[in-house]
Amino acid sequence: MKQLINKYKSPNDLPANCQKLFELGEKISFDLSKDWFLLLEASVIQQTKEICIYTSEEGNVIQGIWPTLLQKKRRLGARQINSFTCFYSSLYQPLILPNLTFDNLADCLRKIVSDTRADVLRFDIMDPSWSGFDLHEQALKKIGFKTDRFFCWGNWYLPVNNQSFSDYLQKLSSRVRNTLERRKKKFLAGGRGKLEIITTHDKLPIAIDAWKKIYSASWKIPEPYPEFMPSLINLCAARGWLRLGIAYYDEEPIAAQLWIISHGRAAIYKLAYNEKYANLSPGTILTAHLMQHAIDVDKVHEVDYLTGDDAYKKDWMSHRRERLGLVAYNPVSFWGLACMSKHIAGKIRKLMK
Repeated sequence: MKQLINKYKSPNDLPANCQKLFELGEKISFDLSKDWFLLLEASVIQQTKEICIYTSEEGNVIQGIWPTLLQKKRRLGARQINSFTCFYSSLYQPLILPNLTFDNLADCLRKIVSDTRADVLRFDIMDPSWSGFDLHEQALKKIGFKTDRFFCWGNWYLPVNNQSFSDYLQKLSSRVRNTLERRKKKFLAGGRGKLEIITTHDKLPIAIDAWKKIYSASWKIPEPYPEFMPSLINLCAARGWLRLGIAYYDEEPIAAQLWIISHGRAAIYKLAYNEKYANLSPGTILTAHLMQHAIDVDKVHEVDYLTGDDAYKKDWMSHRRERLGLVAYNPVSFWGLACMSKHIAGKIRKLMK
């Protein structure tokens, strides 16, 4: 049966029969959902990048979806196809059915690079244990590209294994337990401290204002796309994913955390606190409060800290895995060869340090 390969310029343009693959992707992570790609398109993707979504169809069944971004060529420079990701993303993978053949995958990748005249293809933040990672690497080699893997970041997570929050708490270090008990007692003393978890659209405008106020008083740099977080919070509320924890002290919002609960997985997406109240450890108290809700109320099977090897994440999580990227160069194009040479030189410099 003949394979049809099509290109679309927006997630909104995709045919209805793509929905099954997006639903399968969403079960892996919220940022493989169609809603996520639409959110990035509306809030983040700038004019310097062109959305190119490719699909493979056979017998009216979508076999694969490749959400990508074409880095528009400068007067002098490589044409590069990137994964449909940005710094707000935590995981990426093309959405493919298990029965997509290796030859059909190679044909799809050949079509993508020939259609875009790409010198370089780069997929960031992928799970190397996903079977499609090796498959894409081998398919890119088959079409003549030179490939390499690269480290993105460590990812700390907790398999819940049907334990209660009380059981989980007992497995934390005595230092964390004692700090939590002592600081929580101080925070709640005299009724001055209050914890709240927003899960629906009720009170959402007030909660978003609180988030903005806390974030602006935190150590974090201002959001480059100010409307992204309010839009994400609204999306999470609409989808039933929202767990927005807010800590108040003397009625003042002093800490906030956005957790995303989807398909039995709790993703700790973003957090901030007002540095003026650091002595109260509002972040620690709020993390424990949301963790209890995720484990005992939402009954999640995994809690995921998403991006980075920050030291504090080891206090709460039990396991670590890595997210890797896959880069491929066209060795017969000038810019492909130039970019590959620069990449190799960079690796050699790191080894010599």
